[in-house]
Amino acid sequence: MSSAVRTEGSDAPVAVDRGLWMYGVVPAGLTPPGAVGVDGEPIEVVRAGEVAAVVSWMSLDRPPGRKAELLAYHGVLDVLARNGPVAPVRFGTVMADREAVVEFLEVQEGELAEVLALLEGRRQFNLRATYVEDAVLAEIVTLDPEIRDLHERTRDLPEDASYPDRVRLGELVVRGLEQRGAEDAALLLDTVLPRVVEHVDRTASNPSVVLDVALLVDESQGDELVHALEGLAEAVHERIRLELVGPMAPYDFAGAF
Repeated sequence: MSSAVRTEGSDAPVAVDRGLWMYGVVPAGLTPPGAVGVDGEPIEVVRAGEVAAVVSWMSLDRPPGRKAELLAYHGVLDVLARNGPVAPVRFGTVMADREAVVEFLEVQEGELAEVLALLEGRRQFNLRATYVEDAVLAEIVTLDPEIRDLHERTRDLPEDASYPDRVRLGELVVRGLEQRGAEDAALLLDTVLPRVVEHVDRTASNPSVVLDVALLVDESQGDELVHALEGLAEAVHERIRLELVGPMAPYDFAGAF
């Protein structure tokens, strides 16, 4: 990759005026559908052995990273994913020429071929579950005697007069949310995991977020997963909001290329 031109986040002048934007790697025998990429340029395929890179020419008069480029990047990858396995290449990767692309592929051909074999017939979904905060907070206040007592004690007092109790109340509520979140996340995963090949937990430290997970799903299991989550969403809708996005390119399961 010594000939890669990486300009993201840099204001330094670039020595060449055009480069090849990298979208992803596909099996060499796959013929990608017609699509346009960054700057409206048509995509091309550069092959090396068992694998091929999907690329398009772009002007290097500015560092890559605009919203339009991100949308084009995701758009091309999602089109590719509908037609076969694809391993996304890191956003903002630009190669100097086709020879540099071939070198990139040759150096990592074995690893790339293994990743594509893993992704064959599989797509990514993203599942995010968040609390309906008012409903869950009301549950916590009702069910925990100490929280209920502190809530009643501080409700009508000035903030200065009840500061220690309010601090304690806040700590208990956060702890209660975290405990409840762990229990609800386990419930969701009990429904999800039997229907997926792999998952990546991306849940941030935020009491209102129950679960944020990427799912790698066999195409034959996609409808079953959606059906199961629709039933679960109906059962928990008063407390938890579920959002399922996909299918899409397997951004979280393709490794770092």
